Amino acid sequence: MRLIAIALGWSAGIVLASGAGLHAAVPWLILALMALVVAWLMWSGANSRNWTLALVAFALGGLRYSFVPQSSDVAQYNNLGGLTIEGIVAAEPDVRDDRVEVRLEAQNITRIGQTTPSSGLVLVQASASAVLHYGDRVTATGSLVIPSVSDTFSYRDYLARSGVFSIMPDASVEVIGSGEGNALLRMLLDFKSQARKMISLSLPEPAAGLLTGILLGDARGLSPEISDAFSTVGASHIIAISGFNMAVLSGVVMGLLGRFRVRPRWAAVIGLSVIVVYTILVGASASVVRAAIMSSMLVIGALLRRKSYVPTSLAFVAVLLSVQNPTVLWDVGFQLSLFATLGLALFANPLTEYFNALLVRLFPRKTAVMVGDFLGEPLIVSIAAQIMSLPLIILYFGKLSVISLAVNLLVIPVQSVLMVLGLVATLLAFVAFPIAQLLFWLDMLLLGWTLGVVRAFARLPFAQVDVQVDPRLIALFYIVVIGGALMVATKPTWAARAASFIRSRQVVTSLAGAVGGTAILLILLLLSRPDGKLHVWWLDVGHSNAVLIQTPAGANILVDGGRFPSQLLTALGDRMPFNKRTIDLLVISQPDPFDYDAVSSVMNRYTVEMALTNGQPNLRPEYKALLEHLPPDKIVAGSAGYTFSMEDGTRLEVLAPQNTPQMGDSLNDSALVIRVSYGDISFLLTSDASQTAQLDLLKSGEWPLATVMQLPNHGGIRSLNASFLAAVQPQMVVLQSDPTNRLGDPNGDTLALVGNTPLVRTDISGAVHFWTDGKQLWEVGTR
Repeated sequence: MRLIAIALGWSAGIVLASGAGLHAAVPWLILALMALVVAWLMWSGANSRNWTLALVAFALGGLRYSFVPQSSDVAQYNNLGGLTIEGIVAAEPDVRDDRVEVRLEAQNITRIGQTTPSSGLVLVQASASAVLHYGDRVTATGSLVIPSVSDTFSYRDYLARSGVFSIMPDASVEVIGSGEGNALLRMLLDFKSQARKMISLSLPEPAAGLLTGILLGDARGLSPEISDAFSTVGASHIIAISGFNMAVLSGVVMGLLGRFRVRPRWAAVIGLSVIVVYTILVGASASVVRAAIMSSMLVIGALLRRKSYVPTSLAFVAVLLSVQNPTVLWDVGFQLSLFATLGLALFANPLTEYFNALLVRLFPRKTAVMVGDFLGEPLIVSIAAQIMSLPLIILYFGKLSVISLAVNLLVIPVQSVLMVLGLVATLLAFVAFPIAQLLFWLDMLLLGWTLGVVRAFARLPFAQVDVQVDPRLIALFYIVVIGGALMVATKPTWAARAASFIRSRQVVTSLAGAVGGTAILLILLLLSRPDGKLHVWWLDVGHSNAVLIQTPAGANILVDGGRFPSQLLTALGDRMPFNKRTIDLLVISQPDPFDYDAVSSVMNRYTVEMALTNGQPNLRPEYKALLEHLPPDKIVAGSAGYTFSMEDGTRLEVLAPQNTPQMGDSLNDSALVIRVSYGDISFLLTSDASQTAQLDLLKSGEWPLATVMQLPNHGGIRSLNASFLAAVQPQMVVLQSDPTNRLGDPNGDTLALVGNTPLVRTDISGAVHFWTDGKQLWEVGTR
């Protein structure tokens, strides 16, 4: 239990340090010293040791995260134009249909005729014809950019976890040397390349691509149709080195060995050997080694016959791996490996007992034993692993395969034979190719069965459904399951007394639970009531415009929404009352898909009472469909002079455009400029208004004075007119920007115009929240 307490505390420290942006080491060092003092003072009490250890681990976890690099030396050249990098290919090249991607360890940078030493990893994207190998010394010429962020996936964060903060797309690459890097890794990768070649020479596609994916973790040979089919039926774990397949493999292998009454010690040796060989074959990458270590815990735990060994060992492995790299906690492959293995440890034995008992009730004993021997292992292993991994799949991919269990029941029984046969054939091909060819053909029968099942089920129209679940519910699921497992393992006295009380007084406890739940809902309703202040949020939705306004009486106004539905819906769900499903006013500043693409998802979830646009016609089908959500009498085309006043004192004024724009007019010249006022405080929402729009507004005689001004067009080059800024006289300026944008925004000259006026930025602070009582103004960022 102490290891589990340490792991939970350590992980909590890392997560808090990351989420709160606490990267300074000194505060964490002071906290760690204080925690050590507390642990020393409290160590004599046996009951307090676990939580004091967790406290010390919490502080040390935060301290370890403070040393994680947040950038690299080479990243300073991002978005600065063309340059040439000289460095070493630091990992196996990723060969794709349209390009080759390599991770280049930079050593020198040449820019504007000057060469300077540098360091850091760069993801170089070269043409598909480039022939590159691990350990090659190369020069790559192109421009460095920041990795992108999409709706549900941050490529920037994904690469940052492995120390990559820059991408060079469409690079021109020249090999100037070879044979550098780690000699052992180079040998393993050469063996993997030769094994891939042997498989491709022995089997036709798609069987060759599938076996390569299963054995080597390299699914690049599979066509998109096959890859999509595996994803649709929930069988991607077979061809992905996420750890799920390795956890299932170890469970199936040990189960088969037990069925043949192999002695436990020999079974453990064979099981560990299979895992080790598989790890070497796929190149022994960091993710595969992690999965192999965790899967080995099941084998060793079964040998020692200790139910508590595996969860405790997983806790130890999690701490060990995150000491080496704290960002591993966010790695999806690591999470799937961890929870799939934990699922097998927690649920495999209980589910097996229930399954066998059910079979005995349904069939005669001999038949029950036969059915159990045939179906038990693949069925139970699949269910146990998926109990803990399925919520993660839903969280990250937003999809649920309703036929996953049936497909896995059909294909998993053959996977162990398929893998062993394929492995033997691949190794034998190096010394006796004709014999290996026969084994490959035998294996093709199993590969064909797997492909046939997957393809057949993938064609079913109901095979996969889109599922969106609140991440907090998924977190609650893991808290309940892991907490329950800890309770069962430790059997604390208070928990046993509580369980006894609930069993003896079921009616009373049910009534108390209902009353308690109702009371919590009432408290949440009271807390979500309007507080009499005007709230304005500039949402962090990338390089797009999105502003949420909540008036003192509780009306909700949404201005634009960006491109990413999941980000926008999450931002609204985090800030609007849970029982409020109405957008009282939707403002679309201009028919630019960068600003309104995500709004249709809002209209599917919320009732929109009224919409305000600039009235500019647009033939884009998505924009027309968006407006068709509302009847024509609920859509207002606003131009300068239009005013919208509310009973609570909130006032919305349209300052631009001066006239209703026509279809061919510039979007930015015609964008809505809105001032929202409450008492003495006002907010100027400029969206993407160009300098032309700003000057037209001044020429019209409008006075755009405001307390807070949004920097137009994300602070891009020549986006702000000095005269317009002087007329607004803002006390604060807000910049809505994406650090991964490739436009170079914000422009330095534009920021220089702002001068000493306080500037808050969503690319630095996250969503920016202002609120006011009409006299005073408060502001806070979310990061």
